[in-house]
Amino acid sequence: MNFKDIFQKALNDESKVLRPFFIPSSNPTKLVVEETYLRLRLSRMFLKNRRELFQTKYPVVNALMRFSGLDGKVEINSVAKPEMAGDSDSSRLDDIVTLDQTLLGPVLYRGGDLELMLGLYAAPADDWAQRFINLAEEISQFVPNALLSTAVSITSTVKSSIESALSSDGLDLKLGLDKELDENIWLRSGHLIMISAPDAEIDSDTLTIKDGELINSNGKVYTDHNYILLEIEVTTQRSDWQSLGYGRLWNELLNTAAKSDDIQTVKDNYITFGGAIMSSVDLSWADRHAIVALAQKRVKEIREARAGNDFLDGIKGIDSIHALQETLNKLVNADAALVNESATTDTLSTLMQTDWIK
Repeated sequence: MNFKDIFQKALNDESKVLRPFFIPSSNPTKLVVEETYLRLRLSRMFLKNRRELFQTKYPVVNALMRFSGLDGKVEINSVAKPEMAGDSDSSRLDDIVTLDQTLLGPVLYRGGDLELMLGLYAAPADDWAQRFINLAEEISQFVPNALLSTAVSITSTVKSSIESALSSDGLDLKLGLDKELDENIWLRSGHLIMISAPDAEIDSDTLTIKDGELINSNGKVYTDHNYILLEIEVTTQRSDWQSLGYGRLWNELLNTAAKSDDIQTVKDNYITFGGAIMSSVDLSWADRHAIVALAQKRVKEIREARAGNDFLDGIKGIDSIHALQETLNKLVNADAALVNESATTDTLSTLMQTDWIK
């Protein structure tokens, strides 16, 4: 049995599998294959009569997403486990909330639609609940959302755990979604909203989004029914590129540039870093280009600081040595944001040259 079959079995109450509403972003970014990134966030999960419900159960979200990857379809299963609000006592179930959790991404968009199956459940607050939390942690070990270089595989043990969890008699489906999100129609910048109520009771035209909350016509947070609020985020730049495993190489490159007297060692580190970035399948061409251009710029600044008058003066006085070290530390630890870096016109061969390193 695959994940989709498991979900279809779990979403067995068709009256609770809802038609979503869509509120587009006021400043949308259009999906472009190999140039934009896609992220799905669980912005808000709300269960009406929360305090009464939470005496025996709490909410959990399980989502299955299928989309185009580098080598065909990629399948991601995500469990949004509950979190405690602030410093609340863990024994107070009525304070458990789920807010702004990432279900997918960011991933480089490779075209096509995204199949989304999602369920909001009320889970029993007993030993089963802890098993579900453990399951979420197991999944996170097998499915790193940051790296999708190859199709994701889940062990049979985790699959069995998911099937067992979703088929539990104590798991109460509150609402569900089974929909293929069409490219640049449903799959675009904005928010998907599933509200557990008849269409006649929902004036969707009056609903708005403010600070990640669903707002009604009176300007208040919507609390009339059970609902899920999902954000679809489309971006042209991956600001968290260091989290893909390149942070260590970045730090090694800059520290070597600041400390090493051996020019060849610096060049070797630059080639290693640049090669890793340029061969990445998780980054767009614009981001790969921008990151290597930024590395080139930062290494130049560091080497020029070493070779400048401050370095020569440092031989004569301790204050100058400290000043130089402070300058180098700032350059090594400066923000690695890619703002405006993608505007560079350097070619790949130019970026990978090392004759400028002195």
